[in-house]
Amino acid sequence: MTTLEACPGTDAADSDPDASPARTGPAQLATPPRRLVWILGLTETIYPMIRSLGWSKPFLAGGYSLGLLVWALCSFAVGRLLDRAPARKVMGAGSVLAGLGLLLWAWTPSQPVFLLMWVPLGLAMATTLYEPAFVVLRQAYGDQYQKPIVAVTLMAGFASTIFVPLAQWLVLHVGWRPTLVGFALLNLLICAPLHARMRYALHPSYSGAGAGTTPAGSRDIARATLRQPVFWAVVLAFTATAVVASLLGAHLIPMLTEKGMPVAQQLAVAALIGPAQVAGRMLMMRAGVRHPVRLSLPVYALMSVGLLCFALGHGAWLMVAAVLYGCANGVNTMLRAMAMPELISRHHYATLNGLMMTPVLLMQAAAPWLGALLWRAAGGYWLMLWVMLALALAALLAFGYALHRRGLLRVGAGRP
Repeated sequence: MTTLEACPGTDAADSDPDASPARTGPAQLATPPRRLVWILGLTETIYPMIRSLGWSKPFLAGGYSLGLLVWALCSFAVGRLLDRAPARKVMGAGSVLAGLGLLLWAWTPSQPVFLLMWVPLGLAMATTLYEPAFVVLRQAYGDQYQKPIVAVTLMAGFASTIFVPLAQWLVLHVGWRPTLVGFALLNLLICAPLHARMRYALHPSYSGAGAGTTPAGSRDIARATLRQPVFWAVVLAFTATAVVASLLGAHLIPMLTEKGMPVAQQLAVAALIGPAQVAGRMLMMRAGVRHPVRLSLPVYALMSVGLLCFALGHGAWLMVAAVLYGCANGVNTMLRAMAMPELISRHHYATLNGLMMTPVLLMQAAAPWLGALLWRAAGGYWLMLWVMLALALAALLAFGYALHRRGLLRVGAGRP
């Protein structure tokens, strides 16, 4: 298999000779990065903000899209930074930015301030969510990163189960502004100190590969990666699945309403996706596959079946659709963490992951608006549903091509 060679350079800056990977276990790594996911899931604040401030729902949703855009534009730069600077400083700064952004959100005296506060929140997303956490695990555990990543994503799957009901209760009983202040303090007083204490030694299989590098080295590795067809196949697959996830996240309830599903059943369908993601990750953890990226084909096939059930189904079939899609999407998150080292290069993980995620996040930010355009053009959600199915099939074909180019479709084949 052709992979990129490591560029020469010094070890990454967060190498600590007195530290060990065991001091930074999956639980410690997972907890702070996921906090912001739970906080930014506070969709419960939208309607109270509309009532108290008189702002429109499209404007409030547009602010979130601005945050996603900032996240996308910063993704590659943050990846390069994590290959050269201590992760504790990058992620600690992200927690501080999250706290400050949420305080601005709670204050929100005007629409310009509301839009402005999504800049620090977008930077916080880029520096504290899944991708930086995956980088830390790759640096701390080296080539044994897969099991820690499974553990992290398994725990993170319960995020919405815990924090969405908590947010609902707080908004109902104390109001949206005090709720945001509380979550800001959570980032400033718990997450930031946890990140500041996060120390570990670079694993020999990571640091020995030239993990630390100069800016010129990062540019060289990026240019070499961009010339690889396999890289673009992987980007296409993850962009397609990210658009599907974003469309469902934004339009699931209206789509179910259009299908005539009662409100109680709509909530049941939406609630099934999170636990199904956890179930999918648990099945992957038990599978014990030598090269987990080979699971992409059955995973995307399962996702396609789930989306077909969404397109054609009614009633109980929509619950089946949620379970099938949730299982597939849960595994897809882990595939995203493993694709670069397994298919492109085991070196410069942070830089390459940031490079991969930039187009993925850009399209994820635009997807809700594209879904609205499709809804308007078709006079309903039927066209969007078939587009989602086509995207899942495109991901299946793209990842299949990448596996074929790397010789991983043959029985018993694999990367040494």
